[in-house]
Amino acid sequence: MEIDDLYAMIPRVPCPPGCITCCENFGVPSRTPVEDERIKAYLKEKGMSVKEATGTRCPYVTERGCSIYPVRPFICRLYGTSPNYMCIENYRPERLLSLEEEEELLHLYYLHFSEERR
Repeated sequence: MEIDDLYAMIPRVPCPPGCITCCENFGVPSRTPVEDERIKAYLKEKGMSVKEATGTRCPYVTERGCSIYPVRPFICRLYGTSPNYMCIENYRPERLLSLEEEEELLHLYYLHFSEERR
C-alpha cells in the first residue's frame, strides 16, 4: 500500500476558500517519515524551507490557506471526515466515515507508515 492509496480512501471536506481554523488551532500535524519526506521534497521543489511551529498554529498555514496542501499529512486529510475528528466550523463531506471506517484507516496508517513498523 502506498500513502496515496490510503489518502484516496478519505472523503474530501468542502472547506470554504481561506478557511484556516483547524490550521490555527491544532499546531504542527503529526506525520510519518513517509509524509515528512514528501513535505520536505515539496518544500524544496517550491523553494520553501522547513518551518518550526510556535503555539497552536501550523507553520505551513498562510492567510490564503495551507501552503503544503498537495502533500498535507494524513491527520489533516482525516480532520472533519468522521465522528472523532469533526470540524469545529461544522464543514463535512457528503458522507461521514463511520467509526469502523475511521478505525480501519487509522489501523492502515499506523500499520503501513508509522516508525514503529520500520
